[in-house]
Amino acid sequence: MSLHIPPQPASVAVGRRTVVPLIDAAGQVLPPERLFPDLPPEELTPLLAAGGMREPMVVTGFAVLGAGTTILVDTCLGGGKQGRKGPFPGFTSRWMTTLEEAGIEPDSVDVVVNTHLHHDHIGWNTTEDLKPAFPRARYLLAEAEYEHFTTGRVRHADRVGECVLPLRDAGLLDLVAGIHEIDEGVRLLPAPGHTPGHLVVEITDGGRTAVIAGDLVHHPLQLARPDVSSSLCDDPALAARSRRRVLDDLADRSGIFLAAHLARSGTVHRQGTGFLLRAPQAAPPSA
Repeated sequence: MSLHIPPQPASVAVGRRTVVPLIDAAGQVLPPERLFPDLPPEELTPLLAAGGMREPMVVTGFAVLGAGTTILVDTCLGGGKQGRKGPFPGFTSRWMTTLEEAGIEPDSVDVVVNTHLHHDHIGWNTTEDLKPAFPRARYLLAEAEYEHFTTGRVRHADRVGECVLPLRDAGLLDLVAGIHEIDEGVRLLPAPGHTPGHLVVEITDGGRTAVIAGDLVHHPLQLARPDVSSSLCDDPALAARSRRRVLDDLADRSGIFLAAHLARSGTVHRQGTGFLLRAPQAAPPSA
């Protein structure tokens, strides 16, 4: 497995706000054959023959800027914690440097959202010595997600101990339930299935809507076949229903879809029984 840091994608305008994708890493981490083991080759092969289906998987966090608030959505892989190696041997995350190169200082961040608690979405919640990486921010995640990952033996529990519990102990962690408004026009929406408390972030401003979708989609194949969930989903059927619901809503509004593991974003359009992404057109003037 080889990870690298690719060029950063273009920002996306949503009214007064700007969504800045911040890629931590890219590579062929999980080939489609492992992501979708239940798809027989006679189905998988023709789906993968379409354009863009062999793009590398990326690990992306997002900054939502403007309207007086700085919001981060997911904090990627992170580095080693207290002398332990990072989650991928041989790869050194420089995401905090990428953040600063985008003009975002840690002390300027108001809110950090974790769409869910898998290790590649929470890594830079904390520094290498387990201090909050964004000391002025409130950290938001779903109550159901927190309860799932802090009770019993579950995967990623060690990383949660390093990247989430220190926030609780510092008094910076807020657990939310249902629809939660962060700021005017920015809200968290439940989209469970990948994990029990998986969230997406909806931004609506100036006549435009965008959704930062976490792991609602892992691979472009799932846009064409939204009924297909990946091997990484806790509840594949529920994940498929959440995916269809979010994509249907965005297609009705020609909304913009951004996901942590897709190398590109775009406006959502229906195509047969599935969807496709088109490059966003210029934003309408904000009110």
